[in-house]
Amino acid sequence: MAENHPREIAKVVVSRRGSLFLLSMAAGIFLAFGIASTTFNTSLGELLSESDPYLDELEEMEQRFPRSLTVNFAFAADFKGENEGSVFNQLTLGALRDLDSRYMILPGATRLSSILSYSSPQKNFTLFDRPSADYSTKQLAELQVLALDDELLANTYLAPDAGLTFATVFVDIDQSSQRDRLQLAHAAIALTEELRSANPQGSIYVNSDVLFEQSTQDAMIQDITTLLPIVILICVLTICYCFASISFGACILSQALLSLICTIGVIGYTGIGFNTISIIAPLIVVIISVAHSVHIISVYKQQLFKGLPYVEAMSMSISYNLKPVLLATVTTAIGFLSLNLSSSPAIQDFGRIVALGIGFAFIYTFTLLPALLVWISARTRAHGKTMDTVLPNKLINKIKPFWQKREKPLFICFSVLGIVTLLLLPLNKTDFNRLDFIESDSEVGKYYDVVSAGLQRGPVLVYGISSGQVEGAIEPNFLHQVESFSIWLKEQAEIDNAGSLVEVVKTIHQGRNGQNRDYYSIPRDADAIAVDLDIYQSIEFADFPLHSFIDEDFSTIRLVINARPLSNQQLIDLDEKISTQFEQQFDAHDARLIHGSGIILFARMDGLITVELLQGYSLSLLLITLTLVIGFRSLYFGLLSVLPNLLPATIVFGAWGLFVGQLDPFVMMLFSVSIGLVVDDSVHILTHYLDNRKQGMQIDTAFNQSLDTAGPALVVTTAVLALGTTILIGASTLYFQQAAKLLVPIVLMALVLDLLYLPTILKRFDKGISLPD
Repeated sequence: MAENHPREIAKVVVSRRGSLFLLSMAAGIFLAFGIASTTFNTSLGELLSESDPYLDELEEMEQRFPRSLTVNFAFAADFKGENEGSVFNQLTLGALRDLDSRYMILPGATRLSSILSYSSPQKNFTLFDRPSADYSTKQLAELQVLALDDELLANTYLAPDAGLTFATVFVDIDQSSQRDRLQLAHAAIALTEELRSANPQGSIYVNSDVLFEQSTQDAMIQDITTLLPIVILICVLTICYCFASISFGACILSQALLSLICTIGVIGYTGIGFNTISIIAPLIVVIISVAHSVHIISVYKQQLFKGLPYVEAMSMSISYNLKPVLLATVTTAIGFLSLNLSSSPAIQDFGRIVALGIGFAFIYTFTLLPALLVWISARTRAHGKTMDTVLPNKLINKIKPFWQKREKPLFICFSVLGIVTLLLLPLNKTDFNRLDFIESDSEVGKYYDVVSAGLQRGPVLVYGISSGQVEGAIEPNFLHQVESFSIWLKEQAEIDNAGSLVEVVKTIHQGRNGQNRDYYSIPRDADAIAVDLDIYQSIEFADFPLHSFIDEDFSTIRLVINARPLSNQQLIDLDEKISTQFEQQFDAHDARLIHGSGIILFARMDGLITVELLQGYSLSLLLITLTLVIGFRSLYFGLLSVLPNLLPATIVFGAWGLFVGQLDPFVMMLFSVSIGLVVDDSVHILTHYLDNRKQGMQIDTAFNQSLDTAGPALVVTTAVLALGTTILIGASTLYFQQAAKLLVPIVLMALVLDLLYLPTILKRFDKGISLPD
């Protein structure tokens, strides 16, 4: 009785195709208005794992030590002449003076800090005590020696070899306003271009959080506006070529565009917004939408060449494809919805958006597409070449005798390949780099390149050391513990330097005692320390305000560590070493180490995201298997169908681990969702195979007959998916490029396994188990 359901549904869909078409268009028009409300969220916070306990500590540090928004400029001394290789020359200083005269054009700019305005709180001197233009070459060389000898200056505004200097513009804008942040980013780039034009002798670079967001958003928009039309065009041209019909290609284009419009419209209405990960979702939606359409067209065309009228041919196509397309939709959606197990909002949004798009693609495959195909077929009466002359059919006709003649070697070959590559999976190591999401030649990319080369040091790590008591952080005993901890830190090979309130307290104490070096120590009385800090606050240097060293209630000290260049794993190991040493050294019961560096969270994210994605993969595998068991109404064949779908990602990621080994953790999403993406092929083949077996066909005949029905469409959908994804290799970001290099071989391998490995599995394990009617 259940066998008749698809036929009954097909008759209803075809008989009411006009009404369904109008409803589809009305829904599409309504949802299209939501596109105007689409937003982009390029915040790095969207990528962070919310399950990391360090995230709460980071937020606590930001509350205790609020940071001003800044725009940072870097000036490199890469010219020939006097003081060659040093920024202490009139050309570089002239560029700094130029910035000083122009920086107020930045929205919300409040002040500028650079070597021109530097005053040392430790050594009590002003670097430039008169206009910088008045200094001779010899005097500038002497200033360089003085500057490099100042620890604070050398760690903030000057590279160790004086070949690079920095200037920071402090900005006061509404940081929650995306519009204000992007306006600042555009103004900063414009100012940089003006400085470069006026000072062509040197190199000037700019960076800011707002610039990173803008660079990310520009890369996102560039990729989606450039690559999406190409993907759609490639998909349509592939359809037109494979089916030898331009009109059918136009039908698929209409269905894919409407699915895409509705998906983006819902996103706009709900305010979800695109992020650096989910921006790829529209491309996936288009490709999956096209894949659904191909199956309908393939069987429809087969029926037309059998002589059936248009309406009956469409009814047959829908009845044949309803079950496998529904199963493919559900399993693919499960694969992407499993990403909700990740604690990264960016990954969650990606999975939800694709699942939403898959839903629209399924709906419009059976509401919009039938009406278009029947109408165009009746108008044009052009259905292309006969099925035997179409390229996909030629390929399928060659594959059928090929697997039958080489059945045993194929089974052994693919089984061994699967086992070997499974053992190679641990060779893959994840390593997150936030620069993977921007163009390498963007302003931010250039800034990081020159700064990394110029400073020759690693990241800056920030910690909070909480005493647990109001004014507890200025107790002499506590400060002595912090001092000992800092000494230990400086002894570590991974650390270049470390500083905190301790140096400020000792400097003030020395200053109150006539700069006597013997008094460069921590006072014995907490009240005296409090008085000293109040005095410092009244005359504090703008670049080194008291609130950057200790919080408002004097309970927590801010510790800054300059690390040497480290990999993510080395950074994690260093953090664990620091945490362990802190627990051993601080005897106060309430003392607590607070992690305040986002870079540590990103380093830890490698492991967290990978574990969560593997958990999602396990759940999706379970749910997809359950779906196939229900769909095939057979536990045996439901389990059997999963085997060829496990191997594509295993083989590709195993080979990647052997030859490359490095992965962005977000690319691991492909492993998690791959089974839902590639199961489409085996679902269509097995659906028709099982129907044929129930009709009494032998295994070879039943499988070859299923290839005749579904095989051409599978070849076309794989070609569409592979070609469409290949376009991502031309993306401006490394993340998309790496995703394409892995996804393309996965889908190709999935087709190869379903055409050549699946029949060998069925030959060995199809024991003639009967299916319920």
